[in-house]
Amino acid sequence: MGKYIKPTEKEFEILTVLWKEGAASVKKVHEMLASKTGYTTTLKLMQIMFEKGIVKRDTTTKQHIYKANYTKDQAKEYKVKQMLLDLFEDDKQALIAYLSETTVTINS
Repeated sequence: MGKYIKPTEKEFEILTVLWKEGAASVKKVHEMLASKTGYTTTLKLMQIMFEKGIVKRDTTTKQHIYKANYTKDQAKEYKVKQMLLDLFEDDKQALIAYLSETTVTINS
């Protein structure tokens, strides 16, 4: 992946499944997403992700198997950069100050 890739939120959902499973078919990913999208939408998203280089695809069997080609570390870097730009106007010190002074609670 030579260029800087920006996955969409839906692509991040698919990546989360692939990171957990290691490798999976479109059917498996679709099932793991609990039908948040239609099957053909999941298929199309995964095809686009392959074209972008976000996933690899094994076509040696009838059912294509996909594997993440975008690491969790790359995802963390992308998300932190977006947060830094969007919420802290690219001020790293402001982000660090916020994180050191705030207790962050995440509601699931």
